[in-house]
Amino acid sequence: MFSGDADADLRQMTDDPRFPHRDAARHAARFRASGDVADLVAVQDDPHPCGMTDVVFALASAKRPWLNWVPMPIEAIINVANEIGGRRAQGEQLEISGFGVSAAEPASAMTACRRVMGPVEIGIAEFPAPDIRTPVRRGRYAVWRYDGTEPVPAVPAPSTAAVRLLHEVAGEPWPSPLSGYVQAAPLGELPLADLLGLLAHLPGPPDTPRWQHLATSTPTYWYRLMQPWVCLGILHHAADEPWSTSTRREVLVDLAFGVEDWVADAALFALVTAAYREPDLRAEVHQLVRARLDAAVAAERLVTIEESLAQLMLITPGCQAADRALATAVLARAAQDDEDEEAEAAPAPAPAPAPAPAPAPAPAAKRRWWQRG
Repeated sequence: MFSGDADADLRQMTDDPRFPHRDAARHAARFRASGDVADLVAVQDDPHPCGMTDVVFALASAKRPWLNWVPMPIEAIINVANEIGGRRAQGEQLEISGFGVSAAEPASAMTACRRVMGPVEIGIAEFPAPDIRTPVRRGRYAVWRYDGTEPVPAVPAPSTAAVRLLHEVAGEPWPSPLSGYVQAAPLGELPLADLLGLLAHLPGPPDTPRWQHLATSTPTYWYRLMQPWVCLGILHHAADEPWSTSTRREVLVDLAFGVEDWVADAALFALVTAAYREPDLRAEVHQLVRARLDAAVAAERLVTIEESLAQLMLITPGCQAADRALATAVLARAAQDDEDEEAEAAPAPAPAPAPAPAPAPAPAAKRRWWQRG
């Protein structure tokens, strides 16, 4: 029925007079062309919803960050872990006891790095202000604490059953947040302690062909993907509680404004998903996403989750022109930083031929450090 080309499939739907959701398909196509989140919200708010409107929403979401896939991590320690872990998975015998970074990076990134590389020593030159260890807002729920410079889980490890269920539910990306929410329902049956434990203890990936393949290139990506799945599970926790006073709301908001970490944008993603499903939540969730993005932008240092926060802002119901301008500026600056770093990493022009020249060094791998470009 579908070609694998979301844009072509949507055009076919809009051109078919027999298709009952042509308006939704038009909104989906406009969203893909312009990025105006109001069109995506209009798909979800179809006056005659059914399974097909979910399909149209998924087509609109195809190959879009957060709507269909979790942004790749950009931390320097993750680049190192992917390089070493990928080469080991391809059969190389590599040993590394430690390395250093110029400034602290998120606790989840450090933990994922060690899950891939083993118990390496990571030297941190400084914790520039605002200190990554300090929550943006203090709340009751947290999954990380710091022992000096070392991040430590603030919650007990999850049960074996919880890890097994995570592997069953979260082995693949979601077609859209809406289908992801439905698929994550079994996670919501776990005790809250298990859900929080999964976020901090980062169990390894399922033993499936997908993750065996990714182990050779981006072995850290599982740890980035699994946390949003867990947060979708938190959305199902104690679902009978009224939203405004619910445990699920308090947990997700506390995590979103806790220490600077992958867990923060994973929690916000779950809140954005809730906003699509429940229109009454949209104003609050919009304010929360904008406030967290503002906090990242205000930092006088690189915030490694800033880009993903900007991408979340662009898909948040209620995103206004000013929100979009800020998010677009963040992404444009990040793209310029990438170009500058690639230019700096490029090898210098070759000198004039000389007898028996020494071998040229390999180009430096791109690293994302704290200094802005």
